[in-house]
Amino acid sequence: MDFLITLSDSGWMPALTLGQIDWDVPYDEKVSVLMRLVLAAIFGALLGWERGRSEKPADIRTMILIGTGAAMFTLLGERMIDAGGNEAIIRADPTRVLAYIISGVGFLGAGAILHSKKSIIGLTTAASIWVVAAIGAACGVGEFMVAFFLFAITFVTLWTPWVFALADGTVGKNGNGVKNDDDGGPKPLV
Repeated sequence: MDFLITLSDSGWMPALTLGQIDWDVPYDEKVSVLMRLVLAAIFGALLGWERGRSEKPADIRTMILIGTGAAMFTLLGERMIDAGGNEAIIRADPTRVLAYIISGVGFLGAGAILHSKKSIIGLTTAASIWVVAAIGAACGVGEFMVAFFLFAITFVTLWTPWVFALADGTVGKNGNGVKNDDDGGPKPLV
């Protein structure tokens, strides 16, 4: 990194100016960043686990990537605003980061929805992608209580059909499992 700074100072690369990497970040700040990302990954993984059991394309890995990516974008936006301070030339709006996360993840969710003449498939998966991004963003700004409550509501919503199917004995009966339909009701696997 110092090499690039030296080159830019010598005039060889006038358009490229990079700052030094500060590895001397306080320990509590490192733990805070790690906790935000890990919590977003855990919440995303648990919600992705249900989507995987429902044989949906957005499974554990997808939800972990969405949740941690949203957390990281939010965290980076927060850090950039903090680094600018009050004397920044450009006024920073922290809600812009969130708006772009919502737009980008909405695009991912739209790809999960399939529409045919008689049905719409993937709507719950698209909604869960969107919610995992919101959970990740909440973790990114350090709103762990908000992230947990949203996770709990989403988890209960996604797993309720499985619990009802387990209660009425349709899970695992004669080798048949239960597939969570996107309209919220369990359907026997054929």
